[in-house]
Amino acid sequence: MEKYVNQTREIIELFLARRLSFPDCIAALDAALADLIPALTATELPALRALLLANNETVMKEMERRGPP
Repeated sequence: MEKYVNQTREIIELFLARRLSFPDCIAALDAALADLIPALTATELPALRALLLANNETVMKEMERRGPP
């Protein structure tokens, strides 16, 4: 789970720095999640859910801040 946390933090940072587009950010977050799922335990689900929601909120707020293209 720690590897996933670090990966997603890096992906979000790249997105916020405009070094990663919105579609690429979403794809990278999805790929990181796909890598995590086989090793995920039931006890990690609440933490994963909280992180997914936080990441989603960060990305959506940034897209709102950027406004329409």
